[in-house]
Amino acid sequence: MKVWLAAVAIMSSLSLLSTNAASVDVSDPGSPHYANRMLVDFATPTIEPGQNAWVNFTLIDPYSNLTDDMINISLTIGVYRYATQDHDEYITETFPHPPLISGTSTETTIPWDRLIPDPGDSRGRLNFSVPFWVSEKTPHGSYFSQSTYFVRIGLNFSFEGNASVVVLKSRGFFTAAQWNTMVSWESGEPIVNTTYMKSLGVDGLLPDTSFGIKVPIPRWPLAVMIAAAAGFCFTGLFYYVLDNPGKYPRLEKRFYNLRGKLSELRSQAKYRRSK
Repeated sequence: MKVWLAAVAIMSSLSLLSTNAASVDVSDPGSPHYANRMLVDFATPTIEPGQNAWVNFTLIDPYSNLTDDMINISLTIGVYRYATQDHDEYITETFPHPPLISGTSTETTIPWDRLIPDPGDSRGRLNFSVPFWVSEKTPHGSYFSQSTYFVRIGLNFSFEGNASVVVLKSRGFFTAAQWNTMVSWESGEPIVNTTYMKSLGVDGLLPDTSFGIKVPIPRWPLAVMIAAAAGFCFTGLFYYVLDNPGKYPRLEKRFYNLRGKLSELRSQAKYRRSK
């Protein structure tokens, strides 16, 4: 009996060890090691005024084989800043005709129950395609100054069996003062002040994304330039051939005929004006 109880205890211990090995607590789920690999395959389009900008990216589970599935996922995406080469401003309630997600609002939150691994791939994967509707009146810079709209991304989730919520945010969710306090490029200092970041309730940083709006340059100025260049080339060739008689006899004959016709047309025009 004692031997049987000992065997059961050993088997139970091995079972617990194997379970813990397959699902462990992630001590710092917002570290760059995970956050930098979470959002991939960004598509940042450049459109014309009046078109729709589709912002595409993929959410990948970087914690695969470490813990249970990501659950209670909440992804927030929104446009928050407008910039050209000469001007930039944050998008507020007074911003005229901003890009709207599906024509509704500048920001939306997308809930998702669980990030399930794909067949044949141990990582969970979720593709997002968010349409920003842009009107003809949406500010879009000028012919020679493309405008850019910056899009911020926030992500909240938890692990199955763990009540703790992981909060990740991109640059657009912080004020300039918060960002300058949190991020430093001074040599000898850490790039991100994680203590201050976590005091704001954020576990890690995600990248912003963006899309551009550019007014297409009209084609008629290019056509005028090409026509003018062709005219200058022809005029130069015309006078060169006539100033070098006998060197290009075929062209010389055609150019003399052309000059004669032009002289005839000028004479007819003068005669009509004199009447």
